[in-house]
Amino acid sequence: MHIINVKKRFLPLLLPPLLFLQASCVCTAHKDLTAKSQEIATIKQELQIKEKTIATLLDRLSLKDQEIGKITDELHTAQKTIEELKSDIEKLREVDVQMEEKKMEADSRIEEAVATSSPEGTPASDLQNTEEQK
Repeated sequence: MHIINVKKRFLPLLLPPLLFLQASCVCTAHKDLTAKSQEIATIKQELQIKEKTIATLLDRLSLKDQEIGKITDELHTAQKTIEELKSDIEKLREVDVQMEEKKMEADSRIEEAVATSSPEGTPASDLQNTEEQK
């Protein structure tokens, strides 16, 4: 048998199964591609959702960072104010001590003045002075 005769006899018999196999492979490949396309679409949607979530979180982080900056500035201002108030309190204490010293000096002067003028200013001495004048 010649090869040409074999081709003529068996080719028509082999062609339909080959076409069927090819068609089933194409069909399976199409199903696989469709499934993969759906998976890719799902992954894209999930990525978009995650991107939006990340963007939202970054915005919130930025706002928190700004708040932290403001609070830090307020803290520095409060620390300066506290230091100024401490300084003012110390100055007031010094002034208070000086005023107490001056008050004590004035009280002692008044007592000395009262003590030195007291023999002249007592009623008994006034009586003696008036009797001497008579």
